[in-house]
Amino acid sequence: MKIDGGEDKIYRRSTQSKGTKPKRKNEKNRLRNTIMNFRVSPKEKELIEARISATGMEKADFFIQSCLYQTILVRGNIRSFTEIRNRIEELAKTIHRNPRLEEMDPAQAETLKTILEILDRRFEKEETSGGKIV
Repeated sequence: MKIDGGEDKIYRRSTQSKGTKPKRKNEKNRLRNTIMNFRVSPKEKELIEARISATGMEKADFFIQSCLYQTILVRGNIRSFTEIRNRIEELAKTIHRNPRLEEMDPAQAETLKTILEILDRRFEKEETSGGKIV
């Protein structure tokens, strides 16, 4: 928005007027100091909030538990296969450098675990369908 002097001015809500002090957050001492955002449809939001309220959990705890400990259903497409292939190549390099997997990066260990879970579910599904790819 342009002001008479030609300067750009950012819109501020009335609650952020000059008389109020901004809140100071000490992010250094927080256990969880990173924010993650994603978009959902209004219907998805309604369903997610219903599930959260049914558990009695805080939203943050619900999302963390859901993301870390729930079974993941991956529908095969070129993007997911490419991503899995890329992660396997990265893991192969790590394993080649460190065959005993000593001091493996926790993020890489989690990636390996996730890929193995996806593959395990995939082959489990094939076995139950008589070898036919579903």
